[in-house]
Order: sequence, then C-alpha cells, then structure tokens
Amino acid sequence: MSLTSSLSNALSGLSVTSRAAQLVSSNLANALNENYARQEIELGGAQGGGVLVSGIDRSVNAALLADHRTARSGLELASERSRSAEALAQVIGAPDDPYSIGAHLNRFDAALRYLESAPSSDVRRQDVLSSATALSQRLNQSEARIQGERLTADRQIALSVDTLNTNLQQIAVLNEQIVEANVSGRNANALLDQRQGLIDLVSELVPVREMQRARGAISLVSANGMMLLESSAVPFEFTRTNQIMPHMNIANNQLGTISRDGDQLEMASPSGPLAGGRLQALFEMRDVRAPEAQGRLDAFALDLAERFHDLPNDLGAVIGVPGLFTDSGARVSAIDQNGLAGRLQINQNVDPDQGGQLWRLQSGMDAAAQPAAGYGSYIADMISALDQTASGHPSLFDHSASLTSAAAQVASEVMQAKSFASARYEQLNIMQMQNGVDTDTELQKLLSIETNYAANAKVIQTIDEMLSTIMRIN
Repeated sequence: MSLTSSLSNALSGLSVTSRAAQLVSSNLANALNENYARQEIELGGAQGGGVLVSGIDRSVNAALLADHRTARSGLELASERSRSAEALAQVIGAPDDPYSIGAHLNRFDAALRYLESAPSSDVRRQDVLSSATALSQRLNQSEARIQGERLTADRQIALSVDTLNTNLQQIAVLNEQIVEANVSGRNANALLDQRQGLIDLVSELVPVREMQRARGAISLVSANGMMLLESSAVPFEFTRTNQIMPHMNIANNQLGTISRDGDQLEMASPSGPLAGGRLQALFEMRDVRAPEAQGRLDAFALDLAERFHDLPNDLGAVIGVPGLFTDSGARVSAIDQNGLAGRLQINQNVDPDQGGQLWRLQSGMDAAAQPAAGYGSYIADMISALDQTASGHPSLFDHSASLTSAAAQVASEVMQAKSFASARYEQLNIMQMQNGVDTDTELQKLLSIETNYAANAKVIQTIDEMLSTIMRIN
C-alpha cells in the first residue's frame, strides 16, 4: 500500500471517528429525553479504500413504541376518570365528613328530636330551621358543583380539541420537511424525534396508529379507525358552552360534541371514533358520570321533600301545598325532578326572614294560629317521616348512605382501573427507556472511539515522519 493510500485511509478514519464522537455526545446529552431515539453510525467502504459514514441509524422499536402510546392513552383515560370520580365523591361527602349531606341530615334529625322535648322553645325551633336550611343549601351547593364539574370538562374539551388540531397540523408540516430532507439526502433524525414527540402528545388525547408512507412520511389513524392525518391534518370542531344547567345535554342540542366536516362524532362511548384517551373521559364526565350523580342527588332531594308532604297532624293541612322543603316555593313533583337539588328551599312560611313564623314548625306550614305550648304531634310526624320507608329506601338515612356508597364505589372502581393502567404504562415506559440511550454503553463507545482516533492519528504521524525522512535523504 502506498503512503498516499495509507494517508487517505487514516484521514477517512479520523473523519469517521470524529462523526462517531459527535453521535455519542448527542446520545449522552439526550439520555433523559423521552422523545429522543438513540442514533448509531453506519459505516461503509470508500471507493479506493478507507471508510466513510454511509448513514445514521435511528434506533426505534416500532412495536414497542406503538404499545407505549396505547398504554399512554389508557393511562390518560383512567386518570381523568379517577379525577372525575373523586370530584363527584367529594360533592356528596365521605361518611366522616362533617359537612357531608349525611352529616347535615343527622344534625337536622337531632334538632327535631331536641325540639320534640320542648315544642314551644323558640331557640330549639330556630335550631331546626337552621339545620333544615343548611341541609337544603348543601344540596344546592352539591348541584352547583356538579354543574361546575361539567362546565370544567366542557372547557377542557375545547382546549384539548385545539391542542389536537395544532399537533396534527404540526405533524403534517414535519411530514413535508422530512420528505424534503430525505429527497435531498440530508439527515432528518432531529425532525423525526420532534414528530415522535408530537404523536405521543396526540396519543394522550386519542389513541393512534402510525402507518409509514414513502420517503419517511406517515399517516395517523385513531384506534377505532378514523383517519386523523394523511396528506394533511383532519380538522376537528367543537363549540364551547359558557354555562351548563342540569337539563342541558347533547340530545336536546344544548351541548356540543366534536364534529368533522359537519358530522357529529359519538364521544362518550368506547366504540366512538376518537375513544380511548383523555377526550373520551372528559365527555364521559360531562355527559354520563356527572348527570348520573346529579340524578341520584335529585332523587334524594325529592325523597326528602316528599316525606314532609301532608303529614297527619298538620293543623293547617291544605291538599296540594308544599311541606317544609319546597321546589323554589312550590310543591315538589317527580315530574320536574331534574335539577331539584339545586332548587330545594325551605318553606317561607316558617322563616321569619321571609315573613314566616317559627311556631309553624310545631303546627304545620299553613297553620293559621299558634298551637298549644305542649303540642308536639306534628314534630313527631316529621321525625317519623325520616325513618319511614319511601321511594324504595327503608329510611332517608339509608337513602343518604346509598348516595355516599354509590359515589365511593365508582371512585374505588376507577381507582383500581387507574392503578392497572399506571402499572402497564410504567412497565412499557421502562422497556422504552431501556431501548433508548444507555450511558454506560455510550461511554464505552467513547473509549473505543478515542482508541481508534489515536491509532489513525499515529498512522498520519508515522507517514509524516517517513515523508520527512525521504525528503532529508533526497
């Protein structure tokens, strides 16, 4: 081999080792970057001898990446469901919560029993009024909080749809840039990393499948088969609602859903075209879980109010008038149950602040005259009403307990689902990280690169010394 050939080989070796050192440096710098794919140098023989960089390989396990994204979608779905269930459980209150609906009911019952022993006591009458008012206001607040959770979900949907559209548009732009880079022979790995990160963000909202196209471009399809991105991004539309009331839903066209080209998409169902991620959970909260909790709360409010209708020892009984608890002043009715918990009020006839008389708690809501001091039959009727069987519940206390239990059970079930989804995601995340940058391996490569660099440099030094010697001989 001639000195010229040896020098050329050594120079190509220095060039390759320099490029390899840059890749190791890049790998180490991005060791904690989840969206970065480890890069490996590919070598080839140069024409006439020596070595050259034939390409930079981006190490990605496509099957593992797809499973990781699916797990990520599942975790977002389970996490949002868990957050929603916890919020709805707090609306009702835990059994040991002093401000829960059950606790307010117990205080109301205790106040009635305290009044029964001294029916003419204004202090005890006031205690009954205060506890009854607190119970009705707690139901009002619970209803308002449920609608607040629905409104929050609606706003989060609007933000998520904007994010989904933005990310899909950016992926479409990156598709074009990657194709241009591949056509012109430029390295597109940085663009590929950026695109991978955006697809991961999309998978939080909607589970996606990635399909390869020519020259590095991709298409995206939802897990249930809706095209999200082909040559361009598919735009999705959603109209936010500024205020949500108990009667509002998609069926009566008072709440919006996601639409594509004017076609409305089913979102709260697991079989919906965009189901499987955080978007599904948000729609479930707004359109399913919160209305179900609202229905249970309204049923309790109806049960509470109906128990105080037409009590046997009401001295001023009039058929059809409301009892102690009213629907904004009117008699409650199962026909207008939706949203009742938010409208429940104390009968103004017993509230001095509204022109009523406290003594009517002793005689009846429409009594014309104050009863005898020791008259306690009407109070006994109210106490008995709380314990009587009504609306399929042995007592109002049991109804309250079932209200709390239902909310707690839903929260427990979704928490278990979240734990499973979290464990699955963490396991796949570990596998994904193992497929990423191993700093120990990269440092070992760096030592090898240093050795190779030194060897090529030594060849060049030796050739230089040989040429100098030849020149001196001449």
